Amino acid sequence: MADTDAEVALLTAAKTFLEANGFTDKISWENAGFDPTEGTQWAIVFFVPNQPEPVTLGVQGSDRQNGFLQIDLNIPQDTGSGAMRAWQNAARQTFVAGKTFTEAGQAVVIVSAGWTQGRNVDNWFRKSLTVVFRTDLTRAII
Repeated sequence: MADTDAEVALLTAAKTFLEANGFTDKISWENAGFDPTEGTQWAIVFFVPNQPEPVTLGVQGSDRQNGFLQIDLNIPQDTGSGAMRAWQNAARQTFVAGKTFTEAGQAVVIVSAGWTQGRNVDNWFRKSLTVVFRTDLTRAII
């Protein structure tokens, strides 16, 4: 089990959430080319882990890692915020504190999730969802 599995678990959860809310081909992923289409909604996803800290000692010990997943939702300026509110409600149901996402046996637990205040960025209205997580990593035997 590795921290990359934790990353994949959260990015998969983000993709599922975004696709269920109409962002299927409108998602900007890390280090992937993307140009938003003027006048349409789009999202950008960031995975921001902190450095793992030892929980136990030894070769087969474990490390705890925390960090956050950020999803920025963007809509054209001056188009109201009704759609944004619906997405906020859906996100609160998806990223519930205590919920676990798993990839290749690596479990990631949601600690909290919340939204920023809306703001205008480069002719888009944006709100950011921050999902705080933690995961326990087993050290590999070398």
